[in-house]
Amino acid sequence: MEIALLSASMLDRSWEETLDAASKHGIRLIEACAGGHIPKVHYDPVQLAANDSALAAFRRTLELRGQQICSFSCHGNPLHPNPSIAQAAHDDFVATCQIAQRLGVKTLSLLAGTPGGSPDDQTPNWIINSAFVMFKEAYKWQWRERVIPYWKSAAEIADRYDVKLCIEPHTGDVVYNTQTFLRLREAVGPTMGMNLDPSHLWWQGIDPVVLIQTIGKAIYTCHVKDVSMDAQLVARDGVASSADYDDWEARSWSYRTLGYGHSESFWRDFLIALRRVGYDGPLSIECEEPYLTVNDSLAKSVQLLRCVMPEEPPPTANWMEAYQLGDYDKKLSRS
Repeated sequence: MEIALLSASMLDRSWEETLDAASKHGIRLIEACAGGHIPKVHYDPVQLAANDSALAAFRRTLELRGQQICSFSCHGNPLHPNPSIAQAAHDDFVATCQIAQRLGVKTLSLLAGTPGGSPDDQTPNWIINSAFVMFKEAYKWQWRERVIPYWKSAAEIADRYDVKLCIEPHTGDVVYNTQTFLRLREAVGPTMGMNLDPSHLWWQGIDPVVLIQTIGKAIYTCHVKDVSMDAQLVARDGVASSADYDDWEARSWSYRTLGYGHSESFWRDFLIALRRVGYDGPLSIECEEPYLTVNDSLAKSVQLLRCVMPEEPPPTANWMEAYQLGDYDKKLSRS
């Protein structure tokens, strides 16, 4: 595993300044983010895909610093009921696949999106399949007519450009938990894996370690971001707060810097759980902290990860096997 920086953490600065911030902390892997919901501050995937010289210049900014793109992110809503919004998100996705292929990047982090609740809807409708009959048919329609057909087609595009689709479970999207991810992956196939971000799981009551044990090798990429829960507000309002996203004092949970929601002990367990299912990819730090600056959040996240990350590859034998082998060799030398 290796530390990476999610570039969307630093939309307050230029692409070059973002790379320099990563270099300051010895980070050589960058998860580049633009398109869809993410403002095109650092680059525009459509423009890079259409302009060889612009893409070459983009590549040089990395090479000059000894860095490389470990993954691209393009978090939009290609299922949006507004055709122009859906098309723009799809165009960004296709362009990102194209530049990924040309730069040798193999993974693309995405959101599954949210369609309307019927052919006539004008806005996205996030439906959780529930006891209410009025929602059941709409939920079935979304998956049958919008979700599965789009992502099957998207997987064909990804195969053409030799990239894997890494869907990040996120509330508000059709894929938000273990069940919905597995449903979509079963329909689409192994081109689709998961971008695991524990911060979107905790406040739903999902244990990230249990999810890792369930999903296993279908985890293709990983973001690292913490969450803190306000026990008093949870007791009063539950976890599905109606407070605005940036009304931190009124929400029962907040995204946090690593270690500010869960201890080092959790993060050790998290990384070992990933190792046990064979994950050895990047850990992309995402800074979305209301009480620390981005610089402070990045520094403290790097510090914690360096404390808990294994420094060597997994052992080829456990300590008892190594001990017994050594003892046997000694017996041979004495005979």
